[in-house]
Amino acid sequence: MAKKNDKKEHKPYDKILKENIGMLFLPLAEKQLGIRIQKSEELKDKLQTTLEREADFLRKITTQGNETFILHLEFQVADEIDMVYRMQEYHAILKKKYSIPIKQFVYYLGEKPSEMRTQLNADEIYKGFEMRSLHSLSYEGLLNSQIPEEIMLAMLADFGKTTAKAVVEKILQRLLQLKIEPITLEKYLRQMLLLARLRQNLNETLQKQLSTMALTYDIEKDSLYIKGIEKGIEKGELQTKIKGIQNALRQQKLTAEEIADLFEVTIEFVVQIQANKL
Repeated sequence: MAKKNDKKEHKPYDKILKENIGMLFLPLAEKQLGIRIQKSEELKDKLQTTLEREADFLRKITTQGNETFILHLEFQVADEIDMVYRMQEYHAILKKKYSIPIKQFVYYLGEKPSEMRTQLNADEIYKGFEMRSLHSLSYEGLLNSQIPEEIMLAMLADFGKTTAKAVVEKILQRLLQLKIEPITLEKYLRQMLLLARLRQNLNETLQKQLSTMALTYDIEKDSLYIKGIEKGIEKGELQTKIKGIQNALRQQKLTAEEIADLFEVTIEFVVQIQANKL
């Protein structure tokens, strides 16, 4: 069973991935998932982590034949066309909480014949998801990218017969080749130190490499970051956004409006960068 503090422990990693997903989703979609994107639009609506639904009638039933299930009854006055989606939500919540079969019935109280659907179409039925593991990808494919956020993921990929020390050194050298501004490079190094904790002994290897290279990063700051001081990641946010927008413009996959939505800036800001005014 998962520990209660798992969500809290994973939060720093989630933060890094959310910060970098703007630059990661295009290469991951095209290179790893085989999705050729012509246009994309950010959906800004936050998904509710908890759906508060109050069912009309819920009982855990055991029949005389020793069949156990949840009986869910709904009484519906309005002819709600999309009632099937609401029942699907109920079903998902109940299944997650109780992990036993569920039988659902809707009693329609309206006078006119109901037109509401009672079944999902084939393309609406949730059948699971596809799993992708970074550990199954070759680090070399990620290392050859021009995008720093993608290069960093090489730390979590398959090293093959290459030693961790050699891979880490290649990643650091690759980041230096991109001539990233010092304050932005510091952000990436902080993120790398945290991500390295997802792989056994990799953080120690990374720290040793950083201590031997002529980098502007103070290794002692990492312990402060792990304790919750995240100021280092926030530094250079504007510069990082500008760099990300420049990369997105060069890829010519998104419109200026889509880039603005992706990086949470105004269209005018993107246009200024496009015109080399920033």
